[in-house]
Amino acid sequence: MAYMLVVIQMYKGEAVNVIMPAYNEGNTVYNIIKRVLKQKLVDTLIIIYDKSSDNTLSEIKKALAGAGRRTMLVYSDAKKGKGHAVRLGMERIKSGIVIIQDADDEYYPEDYRKMLASLGDKNPVFGYRKINNGHKYLLGELATQVHTSAFNLLYGQKLKDINAAYKIFKLDMLHEEKLKQDGWELDPEIAVKLSKNGYAIRSVSIRYKGRTFSEGKKIGASGAIGILAYIIKARFSS
Repeated sequence: MAYMLVVIQMYKGEAVNVIMPAYNEGNTVYNIIKRVLKQKLVDTLIIIYDKSSDNTLSEIKKALAGAGRRTMLVYSDAKKGKGHAVRLGMERIKSGIVIIQDADDEYYPEDYRKMLASLGDKNPVFGYRKINNGHKYLLGELATQVHTSAFNLLYGQKLKDINAAYKIFKLDMLHEEKLKQDGWELDPEIAVKLSKNGYAIRSVSIRYKGRTFSEGKKIGASGAIGILAYIIKARFSS
């Protein structure tokens, strides 16, 4: 770990912690780090570097040069997936608000404030990709509809987009429960735990710019199947 974790500023009395997994995002990670750090309400940015085959690490270090003590760089010991990386980031947070941020340019950190405005003591907030200003995958959109409908039916929620990466919640909403999923299933795992703990998740529209697989998009058909299987299985397990 090359950087210390300290609180600089708070949002309504609570620290805002951004967790950013980074794997093979050399083309985008520099810019997205700079954009996150421009958001003055962000107290800490925790970047989890997963062993990449490109220049991701050098771009991270370049972006963090002179960033001060608002940042922490964590090295993953093995490539186990996005979920594993997020869990490593969660271990570094003691309290406050958590925001999940991908290391690509599909999402807009400038939407943090809009989402935080809807965060309540009983209401975590998930992004809703109402408008896609980039590449569109019909199968991906259909999978999101299926996942969201299944989740709402099984857990009594009214989500509009369970697969959006932007998820904002207060750490204590997890009731000290540990996240367990290493892969893409971490997204529904967060939703499942929040639901089982009695929270009503709010959907807030966010900006989105989808990218192609050649541009770095990673989740495919197997990931989509795994998410649906997790949503169903978790409903009937403790």
